[in-house]
Amino acid sequence: MDENVNVLMKTAGCTKTDAQNALKESDNDLGRALEILDAAQKEVLVFHLRMEKKEGEGVGFLAAIFDIDKDSAIYVDLVFPLGGENARLLDINMPPTVFAKTLESAKGKLGERHKGTSSSNAALVRAKMSPNFIRKAIEYHNKAQIDNINKIFAEVINSVFGEELTVRYFARSQTLGAIASLIKPSEQPGKPEEIASKLFGSKQEAPYSAPSPDDIQGTSPQEAIPQIVLICEPEISPFAGKPARELVDGDEVIVKIKDARESARYFAELIGGSVGDELVPLVVPIIKTSKVSDTFVESYVEFGPGIFGQFFTPPDVKIKMKTDGIEIYNPFQEEESLFADERFGKQIIRGLITLIVSVVLLIIAFVVIGLVIK
Repeated sequence: MDENVNVLMKTAGCTKTDAQNALKESDNDLGRALEILDAAQKEVLVFHLRMEKKEGEGVGFLAAIFDIDKDSAIYVDLVFPLGGENARLLDINMPPTVFAKTLESAKGKLGERHKGTSSSNAALVRAKMSPNFIRKAIEYHNKAQIDNINKIFAEVINSVFGEELTVRYFARSQTLGAIASLIKPSEQPGKPEEIASKLFGSKQEAPYSAPSPDDIQGTSPQEAIPQIVLICEPEISPFAGKPARELVDGDEVIVKIKDARESARYFAELIGGSVGDELVPLVVPIIKTSKVSDTFVESYVEFGPGIFGQFFTPPDVKIKMKTDGIEIYNPFQEEESLFADERFGKQIIRGLITLIVSVVLLIIAFVVIGLVIK
């Protein structure tokens, strides 16, 4: 009830008391409540987008509903990636409610990891749709500036996904009452610390036992992967690297974590994969590779207990290896160990010299004091 009150206040522009009364009279039905508040005929603009990777496989769809009076996003949802029959289920020319419900159904068919990623990315995209962005989108649509609309949507989406996607859109005006079934409270992602606690467990729980490589399932949009899997991108070495199809368990490769999810960025900082907005290359072992198709190889790396990385590359792309002589920055690399043989021996000698000098100075001091007294 309280969530619907907030949604109604935002979409209909009414007071809290009016929203509560309308929901009470309509038995908590948002559509009927909008009619009671005379907001059902309010005009909104609905955008449908198709997203595709410029290189490789992967199709996604996004639905967004904008309040043209307040320049705010009423609804945003997306699904990515889809392939095969699932990708053909959606068409951006569908009616808004049909498109949104089909999108939601397609997302429900994904594995838990991809489903969670889609929901997280939808929340991030919605957060980036500022009033200024929405005003531009509406203005470009009214002026039929299709390329400009595709461009600004692509900029927002690519900033969240961390990769380049092409975007194609379709938009139409609708009344608020016609899309009332889609209006719902926006999902608020938990704090990264809370997400980490849920994934890792609290300090009081039993110690974690890391899974063996065989426990990690081959990935597909329909299969869930256990533990934490971060989206990575390997460093490429065209001459000295090793082809992706030849990678074997134990090979140490150099990767960067390129995962736009809030929780993923938190983990990246924890394991040293980023400092602010700067991505830091990491040397990590391969724990599993598998051929997804004739054009892609899927590889997994392990950052630590329960934290894995995943990347897709063409079979013949050469991945940069630790054996390539690449120096990874280590702020302590010039610091000699306190217990190194040479340094430890020097420390002992310095200590003995200091002790002897102190004893000699004390003896001299006592002798001088004795002479003065006499």
